[in-house]
Amino acid sequence: MSGVSDLLGKVKAATAWRLRALVGDSRVDKAIVRLARLWRPLVNRPVHIGISGSAGKTTTKELLVHMLQQSRRGRANPGSLNVLPEVAKTVLRTRPWHDFCVAEISENEPGIMDAPLALFRPDIGIVTVIGDDHWSAFNSREAIAREVGKLVFTLPASGTAVLNADDPLVAPLAAGCAARVISYGISPTADLRAEDVSSNWPKKLQLTLVYNNERAAVQSQLCGIHWVSAVLGAVAAGLALGLSLKECAAGISGAAPFAGRMEAVALPGGPTFIRDDWKAPFWTVDSCLAFMAAAQASRKIIVIGTLSDCGAGTAEKYVKLAKQALAAADLTIFVGAWASHVLKLKNSDNADALRVFRNVRDASDFLKSYARAGDLILLKGTNKQDHLYRILLEHQGSVACWRDDCERNDLCSECPQRYTESGLPLLLASTQLAAPAAHGLPTVASGEQVVVGLGNPEQEYTNTPHNIGYSVVDHMAETLNISWNETPAAWVATGCFNGTRIYLLKVKMAMNLIGAGLQQLALQMSFEPAQCLLVFDDLDLNFGRVKLRMNGGAGGHRGVASILEVFQTADIRRLKIGIGQPDYGNGKVEYVLTPFDDSLRETVAKSIAVASEKALEEITKRKGS
Repeated sequence: MSGVSDLLGKVKAATAWRLRALVGDSRVDKAIVRLARLWRPLVNRPVHIGISGSAGKTTTKELLVHMLQQSRRGRANPGSLNVLPEVAKTVLRTRPWHDFCVAEISENEPGIMDAPLALFRPDIGIVTVIGDDHWSAFNSREAIAREVGKLVFTLPASGTAVLNADDPLVAPLAAGCAARVISYGISPTADLRAEDVSSNWPKKLQLTLVYNNERAAVQSQLCGIHWVSAVLGAVAAGLALGLSLKECAAGISGAAPFAGRMEAVALPGGPTFIRDDWKAPFWTVDSCLAFMAAAQASRKIIVIGTLSDCGAGTAEKYVKLAKQALAAADLTIFVGAWASHVLKLKNSDNADALRVFRNVRDASDFLKSYARAGDLILLKGTNKQDHLYRILLEHQGSVACWRDDCERNDLCSECPQRYTESGLPLLLASTQLAAPAAHGLPTVASGEQVVVGLGNPEQEYTNTPHNIGYSVVDHMAETLNISWNETPAAWVATGCFNGTRIYLLKVKMAMNLIGAGLQQLALQMSFEPAQCLLVFDDLDLNFGRVKLRMNGGAGGHRGVASILEVFQTADIRRLKIGIGQPDYGNGKVEYVLTPFDDSLRETVAKSIAVASEKALEEITKRKGS
């Protein structure tokens, strides 16, 4: 029967895909919503339960559904699908003989809940917490609470509102509610309380439920005390539906965590992963780090990918979390576009405790060689941007796709492209680098300086914004009256300025992979990152402006990120030449790879001359320091 069911599922999916391709997603979704509006009045017997809040909706739903399914029949939205068409599909899957229908309801922008609530018409409403998810759409937690509060205010007088008494923006929603209210939380004033809460790995979350002087112990399968509100929200809804406290406790104890939400995955003979890789709003990461700090394991490793809802000061927030992670774990790994910003924390005391990688593939390769049995590894990231799940799959030998730009929101285990070779190649790790070889390259002595112009080596990129680093070192070579020597790895020019020997480099490697090439040259020429001055373009600087920095993150420049990653340090000097932003509607990639317009030639020439002069000034200062 399972084979027939699988076949029917595939036929259904294929038919749905072709229908959408033929008539368009929008028209199909509108038709589904119209059908659901006609169907909803025919399924009044099932109790309709809506769940909203900034976090915890899916886990609360999964706990509730598992608890209810022990004795009742019903439907719930799959996964985290919670927008209007998905709510409509959940309604259409519900039958008159069912006992319940559960749907998460999105609150991602003002007014978004109106249509789903009008369609779904909940009898019970659960509100989890109010956080910073979708901050950019609301600009305040109070505005988010007003949107989420619509779930409570639309409940009928015969319904029940299940409200988090510990959240200062959720608890007040009871004042405007016509329905019965069951409050839950750690607070002694809550109707349903949790006591004796603990979750110290390898032990899972355990607590005691207290309601109307009745008590029941729960030994859950969840990791982290921050799931207490999800447990209590589910139990309170179960009580509203007539389950006993002991029935609720038993149902919760048997419920597995949802995929990608602090889900423990133990590999035979290897490490144990805690997968919290579905989403990573900045404000939720503290609870994960607290779990790791309290955990007991031979070694603790934290991998942090892309954070969302950071608001202003994103770089500083990554640094803040890096400090917390370093205190909680033996090794912390940051992955993604913002990773390089935490390198400023690296010093002689934590040199082996902090690593950064631009690409998931390189992080996975490093971790596969580093991790061992007994390690506890937290994966915290945003699925659509990171797909950190691939790190675990790589340990199992079951992934070949290493794209960092697919932006699919599916789990990698469900992706048809999982076994297709794709993505950037591995960077050259230090253990993989070839032994030093001459190839006509000079040897750099201590105190001598290396100026690296960043660019792409192909002729077609000459005179483009992304190759302005090449142009600056070319100007320096002319100023010093020295010639370029071509080697298999780079163009090298050697000269002197004010008594200091200078080596100018143009690495023969694509910009995004230049770090590996520069690291190879550093080994062969015997220079250190501290001897380098990087020269490159900057989209965030006004056109023609030149700026010197002693250290810091990559600032979004993939070539710089590649260099900081392979050297694992932020202490590399850099000289940035402003190229401004592209005109509205033009892509940044096309802009930086298109030759400068003739009208800008004079300004570009001046900025190149200024940058060349500043580079030589910096070299003079370095000699005197």
